[in-house]
Amino acid sequence: MPATRKIELGFFFLLVAAATVVSFLIFKPYFGALFVAVVFAIVFRPLFEALHRRVNGKGLAALLTLVFLFCVILIPATLFGFLVFDDARNLYESAGAGATVISRFDAALQPIELFVRGIIPGFELNVSAYINAALSFLVNNLGGAFTRAIGIVFQTFIMLFALFYLFRDGEKFRSYIVTLSPLTNEYDERILKRIEGAISSVVKGKLLIIFIQGILAAIGFFIFGIPNPVLWGAVTSIAALIPAIGVAVVFVPAVIYLFITGGIPLAIGLLILGVIVGSIDNILGPILYEKGLSMHPLFILLSVLGGIALFGPVGFLAGPVAISLLLALLDIYPLLFQSNNH
Repeated sequence: MPATRKIELGFFFLLVAAATVVSFLIFKPYFGALFVAVVFAIVFRPLFEALHRRVNGKGLAALLTLVFLFCVILIPATLFGFLVFDDARNLYESAGAGATVISRFDAALQPIELFVRGIIPGFELNVSAYINAALSFLVNNLGGAFTRAIGIVFQTFIMLFALFYLFRDGEKFRSYIVTLSPLTNEYDERILKRIEGAISSVVKGKLLIIFIQGILAAIGFFIFGIPNPVLWGAVTSIAALIPAIGVAVVFVPAVIYLFITGGIPLAIGLLILGVIVGSIDNILGPILYEKGLSMHPLFILLSVLGGIALFGPVGFLAGPVAISLLLALLDIYPLLFQSNNH
């Protein structure tokens, strides 16, 4: 290769690297919004296509899909967030004022604490301290989120704006990605389908399941007289991610609370509801989640928790997607290696 050609290529790749770094820094503040837009575009693509068959033009179909998402998902999610924050603040203030509800848990669990302390010296089961710390964290973080309302609104606008074009020009974007990739189209399609399957499984599967569990739990807590039912319904949704015990983390203390306060029939009714809510994951999970994700349940849990720790709330989706991409690449590697040998 001539020296001038090497210089030309070197300069070209240097420009590409510089432009890539600058572009990364430009788009970095909007990665979360863009990622959510991609997720929604994949999950609600069937809705967009159904509307497109009934109206003229992809632009109008994309706009109608956005209106549906805004009314059915974004507005209820915002209202639910305010309710959770209000419940958390009320419970935190009452706990700080010396409410007796949480202290009754400590009294009820004292025999267990004494028993375990005989095995593990120095063991403490201070429920009130744990709950107060968790509520303090929740109130402080949610409060900070609501004080950044302008930024959240702007990110939502970016997400909706990007989602419109992903619906309208999604096939063009997909073809462009396949064209740029040095892999064969077969491998590209396999990777894209694996990622799309992971996103659909997480959203349509696990998110839907924990949403149902949280709603049923909140309604049950309200009916059976548990204070701050919306907050504990949200906590139930989070606890549902934990294998084996799941919603029992919230329902068991709630049942104990009703037994302590004298509502034994209510406690039995809430216990039955807890069993029903917990069984939802066992019934729907293999159908909606693990089957589509093609990932071991341990990897699912670790990818969700690790994704949240690394990326924040968006990591709930980003974690499983990243692990699915890795597994897709590992699946393709033997085929790629064999083709290179031939």
